[in-house]
Amino acid sequence: AEWWAMIGGMFARWSKDAIASDDTLEAVWAAVGAERARAMTVFKEALQPVVWMGHSAKRIVDVLSIWDQNKSNGDEGFWQHTFKESPYVLSQLFASPMVFVQDNASIAGMNVDRTGSKFVDYLFAMESSREGIAIEIKTPTTPLLGRKYRGVHPPSKELGGAVVQVLDYRRELIRKVKDITENTDFDIESFDPKCAVIIGNGDEQLTDPARRRSFELFQASQKDVEIVTYDNLFRKIEVLASLFNLVRTDPEQSK
Repeated sequence: AEWWAMIGGMFARWSKDAIASDDTLEAVWAAVGAERARAMTVFKEALQPVVWMGHSAKRIVDVLSIWDQNKSNGDEGFWQHTFKESPYVLSQLFASPMVFVQDNASIAGMNVDRTGSKFVDYLFAMESSREGIAIEIKTPTTPLLGRKYRGVHPPSKELGGAVVQVLDYRRELIRKVKDITENTDFDIESFDPKCAVIIGNGDEQLTDPARRRSFELFQASQKDVEIVTYDNLFRKIEVLASLFNLVRTDPEQSK
């Protein structure tokens, strides 16, 4: 706002000098410039926060609508694109603020934005400590549990595989963070990187106490990996929306 006020003052002086020199065209041109700078000053001081809040609110409502309409979408590429377009959704995974670094990031090649042998779906960093965060995603339709075994349900092979995969990414990040960030603008640390797997839909799959207990036991046992189901992830976005009194259209009503 101060910068635009300064520009407005410069144009105003320019217009005043042009009037003194009897240069009507230049005086009018400078006066128009001063008025535009004044409008930008008002926008910066009074309107910009409201405009951006409205933009952010629409994005939150839009991404919740995407979830409502795609709970049975098993296309991993679709969810890759969705989270790339709305990285703030994944930033809700942990309590601390997160900064988006790169999607499809190479953690075993030269740099995070170059080709390499291992690619993590998303690489974030904690805003304060810059500690790396590796995130692997599956789909809402990916099975969470396998066949019942002696009264319990073991994790599905897809869930177990995703956990091992992201732990391997974590190991590579610890070993090679200096190599993969060399000659880039990425500021990442790897003393104790966090990991997360986004997978399945608990509302659809954990339909009885035994299944939910089995999943939660496995979930709680993973000290280095945060396992989050899609429904729980988007529930956090719903909580965020409720703070702003945002209401999305009911998909059933829109049919």
